[in-house]
Amino acid sequence: MTIQPEPQSAQQQVSDADQRRLDFVLEQYRKRIDYYWKTSRANKNGYKYSRYLTILLGSVVTLITALAASEQIKSWELQATFQILAPVLAAILTIVGGFAQSFHWGSAWREMVLTALRLEQEYDRLRVLPDDQRDPVAEIERLYELVLTEGQSFFERLVGVGAKDEKEQLEALLDQNNKDQKEKLNEGGGGNGGSA
Repeated sequence: MTIQPEPQSAQQQVSDADQRRLDFVLEQYRKRIDYYWKTSRANKNGYKYSRYLTILLGSVVTLITALAASEQIKSWELQATFQILAPVLAAILTIVGGFAQSFHWGSAWREMVLTALRLEQEYDRLRVLPDDQRDPVAEIERLYELVLTEGQSFFERLVGVGAKDEKEQLEALLDQNNKDQKEKLNEGGGGNGGSA
């Protein structure tokens, strides 16, 4: 004799749908948090190594230039090597400095860490929030609002304050993305089949 499972009640089915929606929102938060921590590490490394190279190359260029100009070095070969090496190292120093100024690794690192922390705070708040106070649609909108804010900050820092039409295009993309996410949530969790 086999025991048949009892059919789920309508309330249980709604609860399952809500859980799938919440799982989807939490998964999206987790993906963004992981991305921001990974990217912050890359920016931190870019910042540290560009600073190290700037200090090291600046010191070596100064030393080699002083030695090349010095009358203390008697070897013609060594004098010629220093005279060639000094401008080459100065050019490398300029390239490293240019990259550091262009990519703003220090401020990007800071912004990525702050955004990751804000997302973690929202993620934790959402996990402990009572079921009756959760609104997956509002939560996913909050997630994309935080990501868009950081993205706008990044582009403003990288290329200067954006034109009004560029900001409007970014906001239109966010609006479309929010609509897409709402549709996924209304379909029951973005097609993840309810798996957690």
